[in-house]
Amino acid sequence: MVELAIRAGAPPAVRRGAYAAMLSPAVARRRRRSSKRESRKAADEELVRRVAAARDPAALAELYDRYAGLIYGLALRLLGDRPLAEELVQDVFLAVWRNAGSFDPSRAGFSTWVYRIARNRITDLDRRRRARPRPAEEEVAERAEGDAAGALPEALDVAEALSRLSPEHRELLVLAYFRGLTQREISEATGLPLGTVKSRTSAALRSLRRRLEGRG
Repeated sequence: MVELAIRAGAPPAVRRGAYAAMLSPAVARRRRRSSKRESRKAADEELVRRVAAARDPAALAELYDRYAGLIYGLALRLLGDRPLAEELVQDVFLAVWRNAGSFDPSRAGFSTWVYRIARNRITDLDRRRRARPRPAEEEVAERAEGDAAGALPEALDVAEALSRLSPEHRELLVLAYFRGLTQREISEATGLPLGTVKSRTSAALRSLRRRLEGRG
């Protein structure tokens, strides 16, 4: 299957609908166990090099695991459309697979590069979404909410800052910021005690604030 995907020019290990199961307690526990090993794994830039030089599907899968949730959440928050958000994740990692050789770590980190790809695709998908015929009441509601392009710079800043947090902190804030869950819902989704969610969320917000302030 991987060989067929590579011959077709599509990235292997990109799983449509993977984040539909994001709130499953079993999935959350598995993600926490995996996240504890993340800091010991290869740097993003090394993984991109392996994708470019060796067409390494395992390297792409690792990048997917690190960034797909943030990109999906970003798209869902800005586009308000699950199928479009899933399509965006597919498109972004297809672009990573095809264009890894053009990545230049001396110009930008991987997170900046991949969010730039996501930004361009979100803009395209937002235009397509708005061009679809809709009932008049939906058009009024959409105009009242504003467009994705206007909210994109701030959301990208948050996403990039989140990507630099520890996996434990990042998981909670993704669920809160991008999925809109309450602390009690996060506790139920992750299996963490509510008190742990509250204390860890406070620490995560302090860390996020420092990173955002550092970006000016």
